[in-house]
Order: sequence, then structure tokens, then C-alpha cells
Amino acid sequence: MYPARSTCPVCGEAMVVSRLDCRNCGSQLGGSFELPLLLRLSEEQLHFVEVMIKHRGSVKDVSDELGIAYSAARAQLDEIIKALGFELAEEEVEEPAVANEERQRILQELAQGKLTSEQAIKKLKGR
Repeated sequence: MYPARSTCPVCGEAMVVSRLDCRNCGSQLGGSFELPLLLRLSEEQLHFVEVMIKHRGSVKDVSDELGIAYSAARAQLDEIIKALGFELAEEEVEEPAVANEERQRILQELAQGKLTSEQAIKKLKGR
């Protein structure tokens, strides 16, 4: 059996199902039926969704299984969200409070016992 396509290979418009058949008794139902929302996705996107469900929504686990970077997995998820017709929520990108080198120095001092965890947290937050 071939997978149902959601878009016309000729003009690119949405396809509809016009007949449903029961494999068991042979009954037929005719009309105009919309395809499920997930069938708007490409085969690759559907595979991504299946892996995402398998890993209970963990993008990190999905990226590990698919062998792609976490950022690539997030980007692919964003594309899937758009393909399904949903809007992406605007996320605030928080700038780190301290530079990476400073962060490493603070963590090293914490590991050496020169700072308490409370002091390290304050410094990491830029206070």
C-alpha cells in the first residue's frame, strides 16, 4: 500500500480523500474527507515526529538518535511546527551574565573550594 500524499504532485494544492474502503467487509464510503494534519508533513518530518514521540518530547534524545546537533533538531522541530500551521512562540534569548572564560574560572574556584555554591551562583548571575 502506498502512503497518502497531502499535496498534489502536479499543482501543489491540498489533496482530499474521496473514498474509504473497509478491507474486512468491502464496504465503501464516498465523499470529500480531509487528510489528518500530520499528513501535511514530509516523510522526513514524520520520521522526526515519530522519534520525538518515542523520546517523550526530548529534543536532546531526538538529536542523539538521529545523529544531528541539538540546534539542528530544534530547527527541524520549528519547521514542523510551521508546516502544521502553528505559530512559533517568540522566545527571549537570554544573554549569559558572564563571559565563558569568567564562567570557567568561577566553576574552577568552586571545585577548588575557594567559593561556596551560593557565592558561585551569584557570580555566575553577574551579581
